Amino acid sequence: METLGALWTMLLSLDTALTQAVATHGDAVYAIIWLTLFAETGFVVTVFLPGETLLFAAAALAGRGTLSLWPLYGGALAATFAGDLLNFAIGCWLRHGAAGRFGAALISPAKLQTAREQLGRYGLAALVLARFVPVLRSVAPLTAGLTGLGWRSFAVANALGKVVWVTVYVAGGFYLGALPWFAAHFPAVVMAAVAFPFVLAGVRWAIVALARPAKSRKPKG
Repeated sequence: METLGALWTMLLSLDTALTQAVATHGDAVYAIIWLTLFAETGFVVTVFLPGETLLFAAAALAGRGTLSLWPLYGGALAATFAGDLLNFAIGCWLRHGAAGRFGAALISPAKLQTAREQLGRYGLAALVLARFVPVLRSVAPLTAGLTGLGWRSFAVANALGKVVWVTVYVAGGFYLGALPWFAAHFPAVVMAAVAFPFVLAGVRWAIVALARPAKSRKPKG
């Protein structure tokens, strides 16, 4: 519980922590940001890293002139694309040979079949939308690799998802970061940024639930 509390405190003061890091380490902060974004999905098990909140806070500092916008934006695109590509490659590797047994233990054949059906029903849009949901963004590339999705198809969805995701968080943080009210209420804005993906996931779930045809009911008696 103490560790979770420390992580939450860090999230709420990311702007202060990043400002201090820039003062101490200079341009090396960009590498720290890029590596964190890469590792969040690239290493599969590092889903606890604060991807969107870190990017949002860094973009806010760019809006205040502490960081530069374009190195942040371009590096975030490259780091997140490479991270998901590594995650996908791990999924592909787990489909073959001795690793295939571990892959089967990791995700059951029934769940893989469900994933294939989801990809068939919603297409590559499912991978793009998954980028906006914490944890799911780390599971989706791995699952796509396990299902046997082609590299070219994944690369297209991966690139599109990163352009949309990075642009949303960088643009939001950059333009809001220049507002005095934003700087004064940073913790509240971070909480909103953390909640935003879950709201999107809830809306998507509601749309899918409403679009699903109602099951026929047996007549009483």
